[in-house]
Amino acid sequence: MSQVEPRRRPGLVTFAVVLMYIGGVAQVALGILTIFLRYAPGAEADGLVLPVTLFGSGMIFFGLFVVALASGVARGSRAARVGATVVMLLGLVLAIVDLVVAADGDWSGVAVQTVASAAVILPLWTGRGRLYFAAR
Repeated sequence: MSQVEPRRRPGLVTFAVVLMYIGGVAQVALGILTIFLRYAPGAEADGLVLPVTLFGSGMIFFGLFVVALASGVARGSRAARVGATVVMLLGLVLAIVDLVVAADGDWSGVAVQTVASAAVILPLWTGRGRLYFAAR
């Protein structure tokens, strides 16, 4: 019987996975806090209970999806790598759309999303990270 040597995950890929876990858990926490907004004074009178609850639930599910993608990336899944890339790029696009729609000139959201996207995407597609996913 031949033994297959386990692949070692590169440090930068591990860093990207940790960032994804942090982002996913933060998204879940924000979703929970959003659901608590339904108890704000006047929310019932304004008819915001259901929309706020649905929005918060969506945030929780999205956060769990990011955590699942992070787990897949940690295992070396190519599909998870593509999914993580798509999610990060969509987040960047949404930050840019928010900047344009809000028209307040606040670039901080776009800057943070750009740095986060680069910190996750680049290690997955370049250097040793690329080789880690190609080794399958």
